[in-house]
Amino acid sequence: MTLTKEAVLDRLKDVKDPELGKGLVELGMIRDVEVAGPAVRVTVALTMAACPMKTTIRDDVERAVRGLEGVEHVEVVLTAMTSEERARLFGREPSEMEGMKAVRRVLAVASGKGGVGKTTVTVNLSLALARKGHRVGILDADLHGPDIPLMLGITERPLGSGGMLLPVERHGLKVMSTGMLAGEGVPIIWRGALVNKAVKEFFGRVRWGELDFLVVDLPPGTGDAPLTLVQSIPMAGVVMVTTPQKVALSDVRRAFGLFRAKEVPVLGVVENMSFLRVPGSDQVMEVFGSGGGEKLAKAFKVPLLGKIPLDPAIREAGDAGRPAVLDEGSEAARAFDEVAERLLSVLPAVGEKEQ
Repeated sequence: MTLTKEAVLDRLKDVKDPELGKGLVELGMIRDVEVAGPAVRVTVALTMAACPMKTTIRDDVERAVRGLEGVEHVEVVLTAMTSEERARLFGREPSEMEGMKAVRRVLAVASGKGGVGKTTVTVNLSLALARKGHRVGILDADLHGPDIPLMLGITERPLGSGGMLLPVERHGLKVMSTGMLAGEGVPIIWRGALVNKAVKEFFGRVRWGELDFLVVDLPPGTGDAPLTLVQSIPMAGVVMVTTPQKVALSDVRRAFGLFRAKEVPVLGVVENMSFLRVPGSDQVMEVFGSGGGEKLAKAFKVPLLGKIPLDPAIREAGDAGRPAVLDEGSEAARAFDEVAERLLSVLPAVGEKEQ
């Protein structure tokens, strides 16, 4: 039996979109099929780049094609539908930024390098804001290293509805992350164009609802995700995270340059891992040096929002999915609460749109 494109398409008629309950062929999601001897390549156009069922769809397509006689190798390539294709499928194409209509402010948390605790600051700062009565969401834009679900103890996947994603709620926060879409341990193998598309979809095609703050955890550096963010969304500002040592400060300066060049306000600096308190005493050890955060804030004429201790309890809380801010009365909780207070003091009153 000769393997043909028609045979592959016939087999794929039985593969359904888990959300829509219809066949991929019927829905027009099979963009292309290429057959070269015993090798088959199938291109699937997902309803959105950040489709929550992308792994299931890919696996179902691969499994179906491998069941054909003569197939030895299968490659499934994922792409995304155009706006026109989605409109035909759903009867109406949601506006590009529909999910952001009731979001008052977008705040980004950024750093110049990895390993400074940016995600820890994002989670705990967001919770500190929520505990002050604000409605807060977190968008994990660190697409290749999405740790937000782990730190919040989220294991479930978000649902899709009418071409939109529904955020998962935890500890009073609305959360969206590629880590919830791909599953634990599954690599996110996305290149620049797909990263840009996914970041935009996480804003516009997630039903965020009414939020006072959408806090965005950016990847380190000045690559695709930060650039897409500043070019796509009006932002209230950026919080920069650093540690005291010189190498971190040098990299954070570059990130400052990106946001300043794009005229995005830098609201202040958080110095993480600032000091280690010796158990049972008032003595502190400056493990990574001292004064770095103050110097950076002074150099760029922005506030130092706070210093977060190097406390094993913060790491343990994040690993357990119950962030340190929830431990009321702890030194870490007080530190993050102070950062939230100072951040609010440099912003207009909640409810006012930045002009």
